Amino acid sequence: MNTSAHNQALGARGEAIAAAFLEGRGFVILDRNWRNRYGELDLIAYDGRALVAVEVKTRSGDGYGSPLSAITARKAGRLRRLLLDWARAHGTRAPELRIDAVGITLCNTQAPRIDHLRGIL
Repeated sequence: MNTSAHNQALGARGEAIAAAFLEGRGFVILDRNWRNRYGELDLIAYDGRALVAVEVKTRSGDGYGSPLSAITARKAGRLRRLLLDWARAHGTRAPELRIDAVGITLCNTQAPRIDHLRGIL
């Protein structure tokens, strides 16, 4: 498997794990991998009354540090704009908009490590 295909498969697996994790905590997943010309949202969900864009970062091991360290303030700002675009495109209004991040670390012999940061922006 080439690097690009491996990364896509790893990302898809991480997003599925993150979606199941969030659903287990009461989130309602509305959309996955929504994109427009400005970028892509991995997961869009309701958490109570909050409309939440969830950025999922997946790593296969600890060699490059925490997956969440890859999310910069600039990236978080772009995610907020994308969430507003998604809400407009779907005619959705919510009293609260939030950006969350979920980091998934996959190690061969262990259960995935899941880190969830609420309200990164």
